[in-house]
Amino acid sequence: MKTATIKDVAKEAGVSISVVSYVMNNNPNVSISKETREKVLRAAKKLNYTPNSIARSMRTKKSMIIGLATFWDISDSVFTDILKGVDSVAGKYGYSVTYCNITNSFNSNKITELYSQRQIDGVILLLHVDPAISFNEIEFINNIKSSKIPAVVINGNTEDPDISYVYIDYYGTSYTAVNYLYKLGHRNFCYMLPDEIELNGKQALRRINGYKDALKNLKLTDSGLYFDREAICDAINLLNSFSPAERPTAVIVNKTRYAAYLLRTFGEHGIKVPDDISVIACNDQNIAEFLTPPLTTIKVPTYAIGQKSADILFEILQGKSLNIKLKLSNEVVERSSCKSLQA
Repeated sequence: MKTATIKDVAKEAGVSISVVSYVMNNNPNVSISKETREKVLRAAKKLNYTPNSIARSMRTKKSMIIGLATFWDISDSVFTDILKGVDSVAGKYGYSVTYCNITNSFNSNKITELYSQRQIDGVILLLHVDPAISFNEIEFINNIKSSKIPAVVINGNTEDPDISYVYIDYYGTSYTAVNYLYKLGHRNFCYMLPDEIELNGKQALRRINGYKDALKNLKLTDSGLYFDREAICDAINLLNSFSPAERPTAVIVNKTRYAAYLLRTFGEHGIKVPDDISVIACNDQNIAEFLTPPLTTIKVPTYAIGQKSADILFEILQGKSLNIKLKLSNEVVERSSCKSLQA
């Protein structure tokens, strides 16, 4: 059976070959009516037409692929949500997304090779705010720039003036948590820190600073009660030592996984959440809804971050010179671990 060509689709749809090309490549620079687009897609489906990606790449000098390079564990919901967001935008432009694993000793050579070999047209770099000691982010980004690879950075710990960034707002997670609880009538708080291995990292420090600044801006007194997983029982004793007027009525927790330990220990000590004390975590992990009680959290808009970073990259691929530094707003995911104290 003869393989259908672009000419066959054009004849079947009653349009020019150029129109078929614009539709099949999802060209954002050409306006095609909905009726014509649907006519072309019906014709292509009827004839089982599949564009020749190799020929298209040779003709356009584009791979129709973008890279997503990251340290992130691919099973982590942050990575999967961002990938879904990137892919949703890439698909609108007729692009696919390929994954590039960055190891701790990784340099940019792999990405520059992919780009020089026309295997990718650009790259989104999903980086950690607390990188491995062996990873030099500045050098890495400079190599990407010197190779003139269109790129957008998600997160990271740099702010290169020539690169666009979409940051994860760790500071805003704890700041939002305090303000949410304040609206519920809470005025006295305490804070559960991460484990020692994370404590001095930028992510943890930004959350602590967001917590402190929120208290300050609301003119609230810091209880001074900061504790980690190893000191939960000591914190419970300290909570009981506060006067009723000063006793914290809510705990802000650095991450959901630490909140899971807190909820369990509270339960073992007969402390009811949220009747006796409210608990909120500064990130939203899959286990949150399955805890007892289901945990109220602050959700980083990872899917939207993926979408926005891809939007920026495709604008760059269309020839725009962009230097955007962006943070998207976090949101509260209300479940059952926070109680209103409003009369």
